[in-house]
Amino acid sequence: MRVAVIENMRNTGLGALAAALDEAGAEIEWFRVWQDGILPLDISGHDALVVLGGEQSALDDETHPYLPELARLTRRFGDAGKAVLGICLGSQILARAYGADNHLG
Repeated sequence: MRVAVIENMRNTGLGALAAALDEAGAEIEWFRVWQDGILPLDISGHDALVVLGGEQSALDDETHPYLPELARLTRRFGDAGKAVLGICLGSQILARAYGADNHLG
């Protein structure tokens, strides 16, 4: 199993999820969008997607211009029946991807 992990902020680790992925024999590919804005080009190279947290909200497109594409990527994974896990900001992105409102504050 190959898992794409989106890191939205420096040094955001997987915590207990790392052990579970290791036990499952998952191969993890990190995408550090806080650093370079690079996301997976498509969903074919990964079986699952994990979107980690960050200080920003899912609506901070002006300061984090990759967020709209991350929402679209999350939706493509979900629509393809692939596993998607959103943690904190990641859950906001997942909600945004499916048209839900993000209420700030």
